[in-house]
Order: sequence, then C-alpha cells, then structure tokens
Amino acid sequence: MNNIKNTFSIKDLENLSGIKAHTIRIWEKRYNVLEPMRTDTNIRFYDLSCLQKLLNITLLHDYGYKISKISKMSEEKIPSLVREIISQKSAKHHAISSFKMAMMNFDQTLFTSTYNNLLSEKSFKEIFYDVFIPLMNEIGFLWQTDTITPAHEHFLSYLVKQKLLINTEKLQLVAPTKT
Repeated sequence: MNNIKNTFSIKDLENLSGIKAHTIRIWEKRYNVLEPMRTDTNIRFYDLSCLQKLLNITLLHDYGYKISKISKMSEEKIPSLVREIISQKSAKHHAISSFKMAMMNFDQTLFTSTYNNLLSEKSFKEIFYDVFIPLMNEIGFLWQTDTITPAHEHFLSYLVKQKLLINTEKLQLVAPTKT
C-alpha cells in the first residue's frame, strides 16, 4: 500500500505553505504561477510538483520578491534563486520546507541531508529550538486539519525523536564537570 500523498486540495496547499487559499486562486488566475488539475466536478487539486513550486514561491515572497516578478521567472530560475537565498540567509524556513517535503514523500535521505546541512551551521540545541519545535507545531496543525495522515506525522516524529535520542546520548557520554 502506497501511503505517499500525491494530490492535495487547495486547503492542503494553504496549510502547508501559509498562503491563503484565496490568494493562491488569485495568483493562479492573475499570474499563472500554478496550474491545478480539476476533478470531474471542477474542483482544483494539485500534485507534488505544484506543492514544491508553491513552497519555493512562498520563500521568495517572504524574502521580498514580488509575485509579479516571480511569475515571470523560468521554471529553473525559481529553485536556483531559492538555493542562492538560502545559502546567503537563514536556513530555518528552507529547512522546515525541506523537512515537510521529506515527510510528504517519506524521504529519509532528504531529512538526513537537510539535518546534516543544518548541523554544519548550528548546534543541536539551536536546531531543536529554532527548527524542530516550530516544525512539530506546524506538523501538529497539518494533522489536525487532515492535510497529512498520521503516517506522515509518525514518520517525521520518529526521525526527530531519533535525533533527540542520539544527542541526549552524546550528552550523557560527556564527563560531568563540578561547578
């Protein structure tokens, strides 16, 4: 049985990206940034590539790019600009987006590479407070609104718990110092 969620409603996109459904519809109509598929009853639905594109657009928008400028960029330019911004600025938002994509695809390799990239720049304590706690809050909300399945939440929770246990074990191996 394949538990990977491949299609998303506009409400799912709103919950995952933080962009209101109304705004997504306006961006579709005015700027053609996303091309939703339609059911027989004309209800929008989106695939993983649309989700990924919207998360990238959201990041660019959060960094001050106007949607009118983003809409004129090529399909290749948007991800490359996102990578450029992330390499120059805080990786927190990008890390959370990458962790979400890893969760949606049940991709442990993406989770691990994102975590290792963060670990090269920050301590585990910083990652825990700045990335994992906000991420888990967001994941709880996504589960609560039926955007993700319990399997998605369990997958991500397990990986975060694993990192927490490993780092707790490392602390216990360090000899205590007297104060």
